[in-house]
Amino acid sequence: MTDALVVASFNLRNGRAFDWFNSWPFRRTATAAVVRALGADVLGLQEAFGFQLRSLTKRVPGYTAVGDGRDGGTHGERTPVLVRGRVESHVTRWFDVSGARFPRIATTARVVVRDTALSFTSTHLDESSATRRRASVEQLMTWLAAEPGPRVIVGDLNDTVDDPMFDRFTAAGFRSALPADAGGTSHHFSGRFDGRRIDHILVSPEVEVLDAHVDHTSRRASDHWPVVATIRL
Repeated sequence: MTDALVVASFNLRNGRAFDWFNSWPFRRTATAAVVRALGADVLGLQEAFGFQLRSLTKRVPGYTAVGDGRDGGTHGERTPVLVRGRVESHVTRWFDVSGARFPRIATTARVVVRDTALSFTSTHLDESSATRRRASVEQLMTWLAAEPGPRVIVGDLNDTVDDPMFDRFTAAGFRSALPADAGGTSHHFSGRFDGRRIDHILVSPEVEVLDAHVDHTSRRASDHWPVVATIRL
């Protein structure tokens, strides 16, 4: 039996948004403190521009970060995978859905942490269309069908677990790591706990979930609470 691993997902709130005193320069130290406190072996981020990623990895050393920007290469927001271990391979894919305001992507990395290997995907689905979200999930399941297990999917899916799109995850063998009463993740810098839970950790059948929760370390760090799970493969 392998050692336990900690996996997490965190939507950083993009650093180019003008949020007054919640803008990136005022909260980057708090965001780094949250990432450090999560203690994740593998972490998926969303809405991460390159300058935010550089700031975080400088303040929280020890991570290897992989993933292209949605505009290609280093350009645009990323959904990067950060790992305290080895990255064997990684790929960023673009969802083929029409009508989106901007490209949506998913980054998948095959990582090895303390001799334990898993496929880890970070993504951020469309914010305004359930149809586009469901089409993206269908594509994602097609892509991941060829990935060796165990598999973990994290991200801001912009919908709650009662949406029909989660039926597709279930059909592919994935389940939510978080308990039903874990609380919300979207709080718009208010610090409230009762918002919608749109940030998720999904695991394949080979993954045993030992603990999972929404992290409330700091409301200043982002307009989303991160989610974190301790798992065993």
